Amino acid sequence: MSNNNLQRDPSLTEHEVTASQDNFFNGYVAQGANTQDPYVSGYAFIKWIKVPTWIGTDSGASFKQLSERNFKAFSGLTDMQMDTGGITAGFTGNELSFAKGSVQKTEGFALKYQEKSGGPDTKSYNEWVSGIRDPKTGIATYPAIASCAYHSSNHTGILLYVVTRPDADNFQSGPDSSNIEFAALFTNVMPTKIILNHFNFSTNEHEFVENEQEFKGYMNIGSAVEAFATKNMSASVIYKFYDENDFLNLSDFATTIAA
Repeated sequence: MSNNNLQRDPSLTEHEVTASQDNFFNGYVAQGANTQDPYVSGYAFIKWIKVPTWIGTDSGASFKQLSERNFKAFSGLTDMQMDTGGITAGFTGNELSFAKGSVQKTEGFALKYQEKSGGPDTKSYNEWVSGIRDPKTGIATYPAIASCAYHSSNHTGILLYVVTRPDADNFQSGPDSSNIEFAALFTNVMPTKIILNHFNFSTNEHEFVENEQEFKGYMNIGSAVEAFATKNMSASVIYKFYDENDFLNLSDFATTIAA
Protein backbone atom coordinates (compact mmCIF):
# COMPACT_ATOMS: atom_id res chain seq x y z
CA MET A 1 0.00 0.00 0.00
CA SER A 2 1.28 3.48 -0.87
CA ASN A 3 2.16 5.58 2.16
CA ASN A 4 2.24 9.36 1.65
CA ASN A 5 3.02 10.20 5.26
CA LEU A 6 6.15 12.28 5.87
CA GLN A 7 8.84 9.70 6.50
CA ARG A 8 12.16 8.52 5.12
CA ASP A 9 12.16 6.06 2.27
CA PRO A 10 13.76 2.87 3.69
CA SER A 11 15.72 2.47 0.46
CA LEU A 12 17.58 5.72 1.26
CA THR A 13 18.72 4.59 4.72
CA GLU A 14 20.48 1.29 4.27
CA HIS A 15 22.75 2.12 7.21
CA GLU A 16 19.85 2.08 9.65
CA VAL A 17 19.34 -1.05 11.74
CA THR A 18 15.89 -2.40 12.52
CA ALA A 19 16.00 -3.74 16.05
CA SER A 20 13.41 -6.13 17.37
CA GLN A 21 11.55 -5.26 20.53
CA ASP A 22 13.28 -7.91 22.61
CA ASN A 23 16.90 -7.22 21.71
CA PHE A 24 17.32 -3.46 21.39
CA PHE A 25 17.39 -2.55 25.10
CA ASN A 26 18.77 -5.00 27.62
CA GLY A 27 19.94 -2.67 30.37
CA TYR A 28 23.05 -1.44 28.53
CA VAL A 29 23.99 0.28 25.27
CA ALA A 30 23.42 -2.08 22.36
CA GLN A 31 26.58 -3.13 20.54
CA GLY A 32 27.65 -4.90 17.40
CA ALA A 33 25.21 -5.47 14.57
CA ASN A 34 22.33 -4.29 16.75
CA THR A 35 23.85 -0.85 17.34
CA GLN A 36 21.98 2.20 16.13
CA ASP A 37 24.60 4.91 15.83
CA PRO A 38 23.67 8.29 17.37
CA TYR A 39 23.04 11.22 15.06
CA VAL A 40 26.16 13.43 14.78
CA SER A 41 25.60 17.07 13.85
CA GLY A 42 27.99 19.40 12.09
CA TYR A 43 28.11 17.97 8.54
CA ALA A 44 26.10 19.79 5.89
CA PHE A 45 26.23 21.28 2.40
CA ILE A 46 24.31 23.85 0.42
CA LYS A 47 23.95 23.56 -3.33
CA TRP A 48 22.44 26.25 -5.53
CA ILE A 49 20.26 24.53 -8.11
CA LYS A 50 19.32 27.87 -9.64
CA VAL A 51 20.20 31.54 -9.15
CA PRO A 52 19.20 34.57 -11.22
CA THR A 53 21.37 34.82 -14.33
CA TRP A 54 22.26 38.43 -13.58
CA ILE A 55 23.84 37.73 -10.16
CA GLY A 56 27.59 37.72 -9.55
CA THR A 57 28.70 39.48 -12.70
CA ASP A 58 30.75 42.04 -10.75
CA SER A 59 32.33 39.76 -8.14
CA GLY A 60 35.04 38.38 -10.41
CA ALA A 61 34.16 34.80 -9.45
CA SER A 62 31.24 32.41 -9.50
CA PHE A 63 28.66 33.38 -6.90
CA LYS A 64 27.49 29.79 -6.63
CA GLN A 65 30.93 28.38 -5.87
CA LEU A 66 31.90 31.17 -3.48
CA SER A 67 28.73 30.93 -1.41
CA GLU A 68 28.73 27.11 -1.35
CA ARG A 69 32.35 26.89 -0.19
CA ASN A 70 32.26 29.87 2.14
CA PHE A 71 29.17 28.50 3.92
CA LYS A 72 29.64 28.32 7.71
CA ALA A 73 26.15 27.90 9.19
CA PHE A 74 22.53 27.30 8.23
CA SER A 75 19.69 28.37 10.52
CA GLY A 76 15.95 28.84 10.38
CA LEU A 77 14.58 25.31 10.58
CA THR A 78 11.98 25.06 13.31
CA ASP A 79 9.71 22.28 14.52
CA MET A 80 6.43 22.27 12.65
CA GLN A 81 3.45 22.55 14.97
CA MET A 82 0.00 21.23 14.13
CA ASP A 83 -2.87 23.53 15.05
CA THR A 84 -5.28 21.87 17.46
CA GLY A 85 -8.42 22.90 19.23
CA GLY A 86 -10.36 21.56 22.17
CA ILE A 87 -13.98 21.03 23.07
CA THR A 88 -15.39 20.72 26.56
CA ALA A 89 -18.42 18.98 27.98
CA GLY A 90 -19.98 18.03 31.26
CA PHE A 91 -19.95 19.74 34.63
CA THR A 92 -16.15 19.57 34.94
CA GLY A 93 -15.37 21.21 31.63
CA ASN A 94 -12.67 18.71 30.81
CA GLU A 95 -11.17 19.35 27.41
CA LEU A 96 -10.57 16.93 24.54
CA SER A 97 -8.25 18.04 21.74
CA PHE A 98 -8.75 17.48 18.01
CA ALA A 99 -6.71 18.34 14.95
CA LYS A 100 -7.98 21.72 13.81
CA GLY A 101 -5.79 23.56 11.31
CA SER A 102 -2.73 23.13 9.17
CA VAL A 103 0.90 22.53 10.06
CA GLN A 104 2.95 25.69 9.53
CA LYS A 105 6.18 25.40 7.54
CA THR A 106 9.42 27.33 7.91
CA GLU A 107 9.11 30.59 5.97
CA GLY A 108 12.80 31.26 5.45
CA PHE A 109 16.36 30.57 6.51
CA ALA A 110 19.72 32.26 7.01
CA LEU A 111 23.24 31.50 5.77
CA LYS A 112 26.32 32.57 7.71
CA TYR A 113 29.62 33.09 5.89
CA GLN A 114 33.10 34.44 6.50
CA GLU A 115 33.41 37.98 5.22
CA LYS A 116 36.40 38.32 2.90
CA SER A 117 38.34 41.44 1.97
CA GLY A 118 36.55 42.96 -0.98
CA GLY A 119 33.31 41.26 0.07
CA PRO A 120 32.67 38.97 -2.92
CA ASP A 121 29.72 37.20 -1.26
CA THR A 122 28.26 40.38 0.20
CA LYS A 123 28.54 42.23 -3.11
CA SER A 124 26.53 39.53 -4.84
CA TYR A 125 23.84 39.48 -2.15
CA ASN A 126 23.59 43.28 -2.19
CA GLU A 127 23.38 43.21 -5.98
CA TRP A 128 20.60 40.63 -5.76
CA VAL A 129 18.49 42.61 -3.26
CA SER A 130 19.00 46.02 -4.84
CA GLY A 131 18.26 44.60 -8.30
CA ILE A 132 14.84 43.48 -7.08
CA ARG A 133 14.16 46.77 -5.28
CA ASP A 134 16.51 49.73 -5.66
CA PRO A 135 16.87 51.47 -2.24
CA LYS A 136 16.58 54.96 -3.73
CA THR A 137 13.77 54.57 -6.25
CA GLY A 138 11.99 51.44 -5.06
CA ILE A 139 11.93 49.99 -8.58
CA ALA A 140 13.33 46.74 -9.95
CA THR A 141 16.46 47.58 -11.94
CA TYR A 142 17.50 44.15 -13.18
CA PRO A 143 15.01 43.88 -16.11
CA ALA A 144 16.60 46.81 -17.94
CA ILE A 145 20.16 45.82 -17.00
CA ALA A 146 19.82 42.10 -17.80
CA SER A 147 17.33 42.48 -20.67
CA CYS A 148 14.77 40.14 -19.15
CA ALA A 149 11.17 40.33 -17.99
CA TYR A 150 10.26 41.34 -14.47
CA HIS A 151 9.00 38.09 -12.99
CA SER A 152 9.65 36.20 -9.78
CA SER A 153 11.21 33.34 -11.74
CA ASN A 154 13.88 35.78 -12.94
CA HIS A 155 14.84 37.08 -9.51
CA THR A 156 14.48 34.04 -7.23
CA GLY A 157 16.59 30.92 -6.85
CA ILE A 158 16.42 27.29 -5.71
CA LEU A 159 18.65 26.01 -2.90
CA LEU A 160 19.27 22.42 -1.80
CA TYR A 161 20.32 21.97 1.83
CA VAL A 162 21.72 18.55 2.73
CA VAL A 163 22.79 17.20 6.14
CA THR A 164 25.02 14.15 6.05
CA ARG A 165 26.65 11.63 8.33
CA PRO A 166 30.34 12.14 9.24
CA ASP A 167 31.31 10.32 6.01
CA ALA A 168 30.45 13.61 4.34
CA ASP A 169 31.91 12.93 0.88
CA ASN A 170 30.59 9.36 0.65
CA PHE A 171 28.23 10.01 -2.27
CA GLN A 172 28.83 6.79 -4.14
CA SER A 173 26.95 3.91 -5.66
CA GLY A 174 26.69 0.48 -4.12
CA PRO A 175 25.91 -0.69 -0.57
CA ASP A 176 25.15 2.04 1.94
CA SER A 177 25.13 4.54 -0.91
CA SER A 178 23.22 7.30 0.89
CA ASN A 179 24.90 9.21 3.70
CA ILE A 180 22.13 11.82 3.79
CA GLU A 181 20.43 12.43 7.14
CA PHE A 182 18.12 15.23 5.99
CA ALA A 183 17.45 17.23 2.85
CA ALA A 184 15.36 20.32 2.15
CA LEU A 185 14.78 22.03 -1.17
CA PHE A 186 13.95 25.72 -0.89
CA THR A 187 12.17 27.24 -3.88
CA ASN A 188 11.27 30.87 -4.63
CA VAL A 189 14.40 31.92 -2.70
CA MET A 190 15.55 35.53 -2.42
CA PRO A 191 17.79 37.38 0.06
CA THR A 192 16.21 40.15 2.10
CA LYS A 193 19.10 42.25 3.45
CA ILE A 194 21.59 44.69 1.98
CA ILE A 195 24.46 44.03 4.38
CA LEU A 196 26.34 47.09 5.65
CA ASN A 197 26.52 46.62 9.42
CA HIS A 198 30.07 45.21 9.42
CA PHE A 199 31.44 48.53 8.10
CA ASN A 200 30.67 50.31 11.37
CA PHE A 201 33.75 51.52 13.24
CA SER A 202 34.95 51.60 16.83
CA THR A 203 38.49 52.60 17.75
CA ASN A 204 40.90 49.83 18.76
CA GLU A 205 38.58 47.05 17.57
CA HIS A 206 40.08 44.79 14.93
CA GLU A 207 37.95 41.72 14.33
CA PHE A 208 37.32 39.12 11.68
CA VAL A 209 33.71 39.31 10.52
CA GLU A 210 31.08 36.64 9.95
CA ASN A 211 28.03 37.93 8.11
CA GLU A 212 24.58 36.36 7.92
CA GLN A 213 22.21 36.73 5.01
CA GLU A 214 18.50 36.16 5.57
CA PHE A 215 16.33 34.59 2.89
CA LYS A 216 12.70 33.99 2.18
CA GLY A 217 11.87 30.69 0.51
CA TYR A 218 9.35 27.88 0.41
CA MET A 219 10.62 24.71 2.10
CA ASN A 220 10.00 21.33 0.47
CA ILE A 221 10.88 18.16 2.41
CA GLY A 222 10.06 14.47 2.26
CA SER A 223 11.12 11.30 0.50
CA ALA A 224 10.97 12.83 -3.00
CA VAL A 225 13.37 15.62 -1.97
CA GLU A 226 15.71 13.13 -0.28
CA ALA A 227 15.68 10.98 -3.43
CA PHE A 228 16.47 14.10 -5.49
CA ALA A 229 19.36 14.94 -3.16
CA THR A 230 20.69 11.37 -3.23
CA LYS A 231 20.61 11.37 -7.03
CA ASN A 232 22.19 14.80 -7.50
CA MET A 233 24.77 14.97 -4.71
CA SER A 234 28.09 13.43 -5.69
CA ALA A 235 31.80 14.08 -5.39
CA SER A 236 31.58 15.98 -8.68
CA VAL A 237 29.20 18.64 -7.31
CA ILE A 238 30.75 19.25 -3.87
CA TYR A 239 34.20 20.59 -3.14
CA LYS A 240 36.96 18.03 -2.85
CA PHE A 241 38.17 17.07 0.60
CA TYR A 242 41.95 16.78 0.89
CA ASP A 243 42.62 14.28 3.65
CA GLU A 244 45.87 13.54 5.48
CA ASN A 245 47.14 11.48 2.56
CA ASP A 246 46.75 14.39 0.17
CA PHE A 247 48.44 17.77 -0.02
CA LEU A 248 46.61 20.67 -1.56
CA ASN A 249 48.62 22.40 -4.32
CA LEU A 250 51.84 20.64 -3.33
CA SER A 251 53.63 22.08 -6.33
CA ASP A 252 52.98 25.61 -5.02
CA PHE A 253 54.93 24.85 -1.84
CA ALA A 254 57.67 22.55 -3.13
CA THR A 255 61.11 23.92 -3.92
CA THR A 256 63.33 22.71 -6.70
CA ILE A 257 65.87 20.22 -5.41
CA ALA A 258 69.21 20.49 -7.09
CA ALA A 259 70.51 17.28 -8.57
